[in-house]
Amino acid sequence: MKKNIPIACCMSALIACGASALFASPAAAVQPEELLGVSLNAERKEITIDVVSSGCTQRSDFRFEMKEDVLTVLRAGRDACKAMPQKTSFTYTLKEAGVDPDKPFRFGNGFIANEYAANVQKKRDGK
Repeated sequence: MKKNIPIACCMSALIACGASALFASPAAAVQPEELLGVSLNAERKEITIDVVSSGCTQRSDFRFEMKEDVLTVLRAGRDACKAMPQKTSFTYTLKEAGVDPDKPFRFGNGFIANEYAANVQKKRDGK
């Protein structure tokens, strides 16, 4: 014998699911990072990136993407802290970055010379 489920119960469940999806926070946008600098250490098989931090940037905020011979440093989310912008460095193994130390590659990121200019540019671009 089949039980009839009232339509009102089904509608309530659908509305609840829709509301939770509506108010769920979107995934952090992953974007190429403007870099202050990069250094490579072939002997230690490491890459160090210099980025702008306003106090909350962490090593785990970055990931690397290698497409053909172009390495791009990506940042997930932005540093929303209010401290004075400053240069911060993070070191990764070449393996973590997806770099073959025996093959040439290029960077897909833009570079800036001044950490203060980075935040001015981001505000102007609406980021």
